[in-house]
Amino acid sequence: MGLINSTESSKIVSIVKGKFTIRLPEDSDNPSAVTRTLEQGVNAGKEIKELQYKALEGSYVTSYIDEGEYGTNYITELRDDEGDSFKLRINLDSQFFSQYAKRIPNIKKDVPIFFGLGYDKEKEKNFLFIRQQGVNVPFAYTRENPNGLPPPEEKEVRGKKVWNWEAQEQFLYDVAIDFSDNQSATEKVIEKFNAKETEDIPF
Repeated sequence: MGLINSTESSKIVSIVKGKFTIRLPEDSDNPSAVTRTLEQGVNAGKEIKELQYKALEGSYVTSYIDEGEYGTNYITELRDDEGDSFKLRINLDSQFFSQYAKRIPNIKKDVPIFFGLGYDKEKEKNFLFIRQQGVNVPFAYTRENPNGLPPPEEKEVRGKKVWNWEAQEQFLYDVAIDFSDNQSATEKVIEKFNAKETEDIPF
């Protein structure tokens, strides 16, 4: 099963307010659609329609970095039991990417991956968790066992002490790149186009 609580699947799946969501066309009459008002950007105040899911699961296909108009995202493409594929899009600046990347060394590409979202009442934040074969995939990097993960560095900026996370963010980015196919979205489009052109050559 792919996206859980519906049999539908789509290409792009985002995380919005603790739900996995799929944006729908404005004229969609899907009875499962949920209306949401955009709160940021040039389209703030605009109402959109989307499908919302509590989890998604599928077999790993590929992953890569996608640099778009609204930031840089880590894309993970999955395929469900029915052969439908969908792409989980996680922004590199989000907490969800960190929670994903810290588990990557413990993720098996040849075993279906379950992505879920929970809510931490104490911190009042949503969080991402991952399971494989019914077992939670643990962090490979923790405070007690960093395994090479750089700690944040305290530095002074304009007379105030702040925490700098750049080294840790770069480390997790490198972990994700090593796990991926090391291709950008643009390179993948070019590769698929060239493959199609080759197929169309009649000799």
